Amino acid sequence: MKKQLVSAAILGVGIAMSLVQTATARPIKLGQVQKITDRVVFIKTASGQGSGVIIDHVGDRYTILTAAHVLRDRYNVPVEIVTPDLKLHTTTRSTIHAAPNRLDLATITFQSNKNYAVAEIGDSQTVKRGQSIFAAGFLGATLEFNPGTVVAVSHQPQNGGYGLALGTADIFPGMSGGGLFNESGVLIGINGKSVGKVDFNTQNRENRFKPVSGLAVPINTFREIASQLYVDLKYKPTAKSSSVPTADDVFITAEDKSQQGDYRGAITDYDRVLAMNPQFSEVHFRRGIARTLAKDWQGAVADYTKAIAAKPEYVDGYIHRGSIRNILGDWRGAKSDFDFAIALNSSMLSAYVGRGIAMCELNDCKGGLKDYNHVIELNPSHAEAYTNRGLAFARLGDRQKAVSNYLSAAELYRQDGKDREYLRTVKRIEELVRS
Repeated sequence: MKKQLVSAAILGVGIAMSLVQTATARPIKLGQVQKITDRVVFIKTASGQGSGVIIDHVGDRYTILTAAHVLRDRYNVPVEIVTPDLKLHTTTRSTIHAAPNRLDLATITFQSNKNYAVAEIGDSQTVKRGQSIFAAGFLGATLEFNPGTVVAVSHQPQNGGYGLALGTADIFPGMSGGGLFNESGVLIGINGKSVGKVDFNTQNRENRFKPVSGLAVPINTFREIASQLYVDLKYKPTAKSSSVPTADDVFITAEDKSQQGDYRGAITDYDRVLAMNPQFSEVHFRRGIARTLAKDWQGAVADYTKAIAAKPEYVDGYIHRGSIRNILGDWRGAKSDFDFAIALNSSMLSAYVGRGIAMCELNDCKGGLKDYNHVIELNPSHAEAYTNRGLAFARLGDRQKAVSNYLSAAELYRQDGKDREYLRTVKRIEELVRS
């Protein structure tokens, strides 16, 4: 993975741009990258942050399109916007307009005599399943540029207007309201919310499962109501909805249920999708995630196995299955899965952590240490790697190194505000010191 970073300080807040492309993503030209990043803005509200896209410019007034939930506390003004030139703009309540019918869209305007680029608005009716896309938005103060594909396109009204389901293009907290772009840098949707992806970098099972994948609102949903948000568009699409739900419609409904924590309901809908279209192979991985979140370990393993069978180079499939096998105590099966994942993508640090756990359980803690050392070398702030390395040293009888690693992990947990992990690690230190 390659990153180019440009950073600056704005009123004491660091803003960085991170352009991210994976080795498996289709390459995008630098000019197209700039066509995206020059149009995405950072939004800071009284209660948090989000992202937006510059979509209109009239005189000295610029209009930003974002997700309505980013501005949910819009009466707690001012709202601050940081443009690509790292200038800070403050807005008033009268500049914010939310979409009707609970659509998760809103516009916000700001005044400036600067010349900012405006996004080219596309036609989401042309978007197809399997199409390559890029999700852009701010994670913390860093602009993420995540490649992926369209997994499903809805032909019926969906909750919040979320008509596009995304694969691999992770939408992290803060990226909501950012843009979904095609390979030509044309805006085809607005990032909405995350859907279940499992975080296996923590040993705390209650915190292991975090929603990260994505749903987006098609740009044509905005085009149909643009005038109600005080944006004058020359082209208004003709809505095309179907009275009969397609497999894509049911898939997006399942994704929405998974995001809301209704994992059983999501599983039922994923079953319906496969009944409607047995070739919809993405369902196996997503249903595996829902089953993981519902703690149906055996069902999750079965689904990840089917996902891998459909796509033998599915790195996430191996990582997820290996992690569930660790939970089930199938250490050899887990190690095999992590071996495959690392062979396919050696940059996946979670695979090294998972393999280290399996190796230590197979009485090869020295081999596990090599994996933990590798992770810490690449990411010195990886708290779980320190925790697991401490456990490995404790099993090898080296209490001093075990305590040292637990102390490092505890400090990282404290800095991240992970109180439960911090207290658990402190307890381990106390037990080692007393023994």
